[in-house]
Amino acid sequence: MIKELELFIFVFIFVYLFYLIFVLFRKNVLKKFPDSVNMLYLKKRYNVQVTDKNIKKIANVVFLTNSFILSVTVSIVCAFKSFALGLLVCVLPLVLMTLVFYHILGKVFGNKGGKKNV
Repeated sequence: MIKELELFIFVFIFVYLFYLIFVLFRKNVLKKFPDSVNMLYLKKRYNVQVTDKNIKKIANVVFLTNSFILSVTVSIVCAFKSFALGLLVCVLPLVLMTLVFYHILGKVFGNKGGKKNV
């Protein structure tokens, strides 16, 4: 149990720091963030508007969400003795977590009916 928790925390911190160092702290890469696949999904489905004022806030929340999803997925895979079985089992939770968390992000940052949430 402790090993799984340590793995989860390690993966979460590693992935989040990777996002911070290679995307959030680099202005030329951050400018391309609104054109990423996850942001295109949020824009089309939930009408999320990315501006120069809110780009860092939205990027940070998306990076935290992605780090959490990846950490849970790695923890599920490593919980099984068989790597192939772990991969098969983690597919459904991965898809469900992605849909649920991006739905929540879309509702929080969405701009439906002319109202601004950010």
